[in-house]
Amino acid sequence: MSYCVNCGVELDPTASVCPLCNTPVMNPKAPVDRESPPPFPLVRREVEPVDRRSLGLLLTGMLGAVAICCGLLNFLAFFPQVPWGWYVAGAAGLIWVWAALPFLVHMKFRYCLAADLVATAGFLALVAGLVEGWFWYLELALPVIGLTSFLVAGLAYCRIFHRSRLTTLLVFLGITAVYLLGLELVLDYFMEGTYHPTWSLIAAAVILVFGAIFLTVRLRPRLRAEFRRRFHS
Repeated sequence: MSYCVNCGVELDPTASVCPLCNTPVMNPKAPVDRESPPPFPLVRREVEPVDRRSLGLLLTGMLGAVAICCGLLNFLAFFPQVPWGWYVAGAAGLIWVWAALPFLVHMKFRYCLAADLVATAGFLALVAGLVEGWFWYLELALPVIGLTSFLVAGLAYCRIFHRSRLTTLLVFLGITAVYLLGLELVLDYFMEGTYHPTWSLIAAAVILVFGAIFLTVRLRPRLRAEFRRRFHS
């Protein structure tokens, strides 16, 4: 084992110069091993960027093939009286919007979120039409999707306008409290036809307490500076 005579760093047997200070290695008892590969590459190379469009087309082909094959199997061979192929096709379309569309079309963040929500609503509408369950779609699924859209819109607002972490946290806590209250409202009216808030009020109260604390920090510059120093933010 050789060591650099200048900086003392331990040297690999294949090193002819010190990797830190470029001092030549001179050790008659341990000559440089010129046959073994070096422990690190000598040529700098960069990883080729991923072709987003090719990846999107690949996902499109895979999802399309799954939908077509399942549809043919359904209507020609397996249980043609049960349209399970439509469920697979709808799920493939939903995954395509979620996973493949952003690679094929360059869209802003808010448009991607809107497309995801519309695709989710469309898939649930397909399921509701196949099982003749429009009542739960209109009274439960659509209101929940609307509440989720409200939650996502608040987060998208903070991302688009580059709000601070503390402001983003306050917005997230506020819309989460509203989301939980609205979710219990929708569930109560769907299952019982009346509204008796319980767990959502408890959760909203806890969220508002934390929100009041963070709002106090947000409005006091000295306290905010101490908060950032403590949490390295």
